Amino acid sequence: MNIRKRKAISPLITTLLLIAIAVAASVLTYSWVMSMVGSQSAQAQTQVRIDNVGWTISATNDNVTVTIRNTGSIAADIESITIRKNTAGSTIYTCNDATATGAVDVGLVVTKKWRSTVASPLPGNDYIINGTAYVIRVTMKTGFYYELVATSPTA
Repeated sequence: MNIRKRKAISPLITTLLLIAIAVAASVLTYSWVMSMVGSQSAQAQTQVRIDNVGWTISATNDNVTVTIRNTGSIAADIESITIRKNTAGSTIYTCNDATATGAVDVGLVVTKKWRSTVASPLPGNDYIINGTAYVIRVTMKTGFYYELVATSPTA
């Protein structure tokens, strides 16, 4: 068979196929970019800060009171509050109290308590150690977090 007698795809169909592929790629790129922008926008609008950390240290019960202020432009939904010693490789402890999570409206100040009792002591089967620096982290459901280093009072 002679190669010159074979028919190829017409230039019109080729052009239409290229246009269809370009449109499909554009739609996929647009949807991917918009999903990224949407999640980044929510995270950028969610901002909290820790205004104050209060310490109540006793022989049987330790409380860390964390005062949180929403400085963002949308309500912040707290996912967790964690505490750890301010040393490399220290264990992170998450507050298990249900009242430590929840929404914080724009401009609102809330107080959350970390409770450490005999049943759930803090670092190394110890209570909060006097005069020790701890990192307190408040994490939002959007992934934004705020950390503060606070030192427990000396005895």
